[in-house]
Amino acid sequence: MLATQSHREGLVQKLVEDGFDMDDAIKQGIYISLDAAETLSTIMVNGEPDRLRFFEGLCGLIETAVKAAKTEHPRVAICGECVGLLCAEGNMNAAIRLEEVGNDLAQSNDVKIMCAYPLNRFREQESNTYQHICAEHTAVYSR
Repeated sequence: MLATQSHREGLVQKLVEDGFDMDDAIKQGIYISLDAAETLSTIMVNGEPDRLRFFEGLCGLIETAVKAAKTEHPRVAICGECVGLLCAEGNMNAAIRLEEVGNDLAQSNDVKIMCAYPLNRFREQESNTYQHICAEHTAVYSR
């Protein structure tokens, strides 16, 4: 989970309410929670995501989660707000680039990535940026 503190806390609370033993999941290393802004600060260079830094950081996390899993064929999912934070800052080019790099990571590591966006940031859903970001996803759901 790469999200803001409030969203990370809200997710854990919801999962606990739904009966998940989050303390055990965290202890086992199958649930990893990081601050999205802090994560971005480690992969950005001159306002753009650095592909090598991104891969090094997330591949290490993926490897940790896979090793911690107790199933023969573990599945890893990443839920993130990093691109959403870039959109909120108005750095749309970096947001699109991070989506592209994320797609490369997902394909090379058999990982599912779910993104969260502040859709109110897009003035019109027909905007080129909105269309480009949607095109980088296999599915788009909005409320």
